[in-house]
Amino acid sequence: DPLKRERSLPAIDLVVPFVEKDLRSLKLVIEQALKNVRNPISNIVLITPQNADNSGPRFSREESHHLLADILNSHTNIVVRHDQDVLSPEILDELERRFGKGDRNAGWVTQQLIKLSAALMSEASASLILDADTLLLSKKTWLNSSGRQLLQVANEYHTDFMKHTLKHFGVPKELKMSFVTHHQLMQTDVVKHMFPEGGTSLLAWWSSSTEPIGRDLSDYEGYGAFLAHHYPERVAHGSFANL
Repeated sequence: DPLKRERSLPAIDLVVPFVEKDLRSLKLVIEQALKNVRNPISNIVLITPQNADNSGPRFSREESHHLLADILNSHTNIVVRHDQDVLSPEILDELERRFGKGDRNAGWVTQQLIKLSAALMSEASASLILDADTLLLSKKTWLNSSGRQLLQVANEYHTDFMKHTLKHFGVPKELKMSFVTHHQLMQTDVVKHMFPEGGTSLLAWWSSSTEPIGRDLSDYEGYGAFLAHHYPERVAHGSFANL
């Protein structure tokens, strides 16, 4: 925790995209984040696919609605959004064109677009994006008052991610480590620099992929490389401390 001596920490959002199968562990995921994130958390934003008639989450079991209700009752600052609330109209149109209406066949690219879209929409200074199968195990300070953030590194190195980041953003991979750590803080102004036209820029990022479903895209890798290249003074490297 390289920023552990920092005080007067800014508030951040916690963003957790999830699907029905994640519900049994989701409450624990949230509790562990609240226990181990030193920054105050303004909002806990849960994002999930919407059902076919747009009346609620896409769940197949009645039990799932009760599990979600229990999670919502446990904290007053939790909000649930659907994929369709977060993704821009042009992205939704392209997903339908490629993969059919109301389906999440393109799971990989959809989750990338959701995380980045949520970070773009945040009214907080930053969002901690957390995968729904990830429990935080140690205390971390994610952001200080001057905008310096924890940027975690790991050794899960995927060359295709680096190639696409260089191709689209012109950002070389200077640190021979990975930023894919299953959770990562994204500062709102940095994400807006990456995607200045919002959904239009995100769609261009996806369209520049050489893979049909965007397997060379990485939200965490792209953000980390962009931040480290353009804002090195705002980086405090830390090791991926989860199992």
